[in-house]
Amino acid sequence: MTIAQSERGAARSGGRAEAADAIDVVLLAYDGVDALDLFGVHAVLAKASAVPAPDGGARLCVAIAAASRAVTTSCGVELTCGATLDAIERAHAIVVPGGRGAADAARRPSLAAPLARAHTRGAAIYAVCSGALIVAASGIANGRRLAIHHDKRQSLRDVAPCVEPAVGLVADGRLCSVGGDASPSAKATDLAFQLLADVAPYAVAPVAARMELRPGRGAAAARLLETAA
Repeated sequence: MTIAQSERGAARSGGRAEAADAIDVVLLAYDGVDALDLFGVHAVLAKASAVPAPDGGARLCVAIAAASRAVTTSCGVELTCGATLDAIERAHAIVVPGGRGAADAARRPSLAAPLARAHTRGAAIYAVCSGALIVAASGIANGRRLAIHHDKRQSLRDVAPCVEPAVGLVADGRLCSVGGDASPSAKATDLAFQLLADVAPYAVAPVAARMELRPGRGAAAARLLETAA
């Protein structure tokens, strides 16, 4: 079931007065975030936000949020963020990119606590590579598996001993992560297409065609193969 379908189901059952007008996706930024992890996801989702939802469905809205208005990526690019961490409290899905600053960010309750609250209320959490450290610090992955770069597995155990390091694209309910394996496709874009397959499947094929890009992992890759067949 997609998030949009879940929203409409809640409306019919009285859980909400009406379906959501938007599916809000927030990308978490912090000093030292990896530029490819962040912008790879954003490039896919931003294009998806321009694809009309069928049957008057909820539209996709994408924002980058941070604790401070400006952050510096791991490659030195300064980014002005359009949203604060308050956006996490309203998001249907949250993406946590990795980066050289992920270990420091994982030690900040101001980042981990909103993720925990968001997951408790039903938001889906997606982690790219060492973004898993921040997700693990929130406690939501205890007893579960998180994919992470092979060089960061011990760091993950140090942050959360009860989280099992994994490889590839690992989808476990409302928790999804990618990392630890070599692939011709980028981790960030594969995760972004997985998110689309979960919350806005109608956008997978149009965005892949526009970007001339084929995801190599996850449900979106399978969807495109089925379409081609």
